[in-house]
Amino acid sequence: MSSLIKPYGSLLSNALRRIRAKGACWAFTPGDFADLGDPRSVGMILTRLSRQDKIRRVRRGLYEVPRPHPLLGTVGADTDSIAQAIARRDALKLLPSGAHAANALGLSNQVAARTTYGIAGRSRVQSGSGKSEITFRHRSPRAMALAGRASGWVAEALRNIGRANLTPDRLRPLRDRLGAKDRKQLLDDLRYVPAWMRPLFLDLARDDSQAAP
Repeated sequence: MSSLIKPYGSLLSNALRRIRAKGACWAFTPGDFADLGDPRSVGMILTRLSRQDKIRRVRRGLYEVPRPHPLLGTVGADTDSIAQAIARRDALKLLPSGAHAANALGLSNQVAARTTYGIAGRSRVQSGSGKSEITFRHRSPRAMALAGRASGWVAEALRNIGRANLTPDRLRPLRDRLGAKDRKQLLDDLRYVPAWMRPLFLDLARDDSQAAP
């Protein structure tokens, strides 16, 4: 009997260690523990931790760590963390929505009303934490070629702001925050963006010493 209890206890402690190391905002699925044990054992561990209120099930096969909030009560992972967990489970590449990308890159102060990501597969809506929803929207292969790359974030942000509103002054802070790797990606991915966007990519890809005043 002891030979069976020891592996279970080891799996439990290793799973807890991973959860704590990832932080309170992490969302996860059983697949995130595939290296620790077989699926049945991992499922038993997560069920036990859920019953002990150490983790909380968002929906079947998707979990988060609940934590107290002074104003909101008990909260869990944010929608981006949940989307990333689903993407890991389903082997998806995600493309941010234009509104989210524009806000994250400092081109807009508006916060996206809905959490939306582009994917290569069929469109679907998944429940997030609480009453939130995450929309996975089908995008073209051309658009999805930029998923997971800085050029994808930039392209979606520029598309959201609109060609007429993209002034040099508005783009300057974005150029300043792009690193060498990001600028190289913009140059490498010119073929995947619309013709009107290519001069903007070229300008953003220049380093500070080369950028036009």
